[in-house]
Amino acid sequence: MNPKIKNNIYKTFKEDDQIRAIDALGSITLKHVMAESQNNLDNTWLSIIYLSKGSLGKLKDLVAVAKIDFRDVIYWATLEKEKKA
Repeated sequence: MNPKIKNNIYKTFKEDDQIRAIDALGSITLKHVMAESQNNLDNTWLSIIYLSKGSLGKLKDLVAVAKIDFRDVIYWATLEKEKKA
């Protein structure tokens, strides 16, 4: 997991939840994303962090969704960001 991802986790989650968030996100691997692309994996992780808004429970739910189809969480994050624009 690259520093950008970890920094987002540190900014978003309470200190007590940071390691659990890293562990949960780490369970999504290259085999879960199209073309086993690191870019797709990073976008998936960042989307989950963004959508979870610091809730470890929500993060775990989003991780489960991403393992089925990672594109869902990326799409939802895109929609959420467009609403704010």
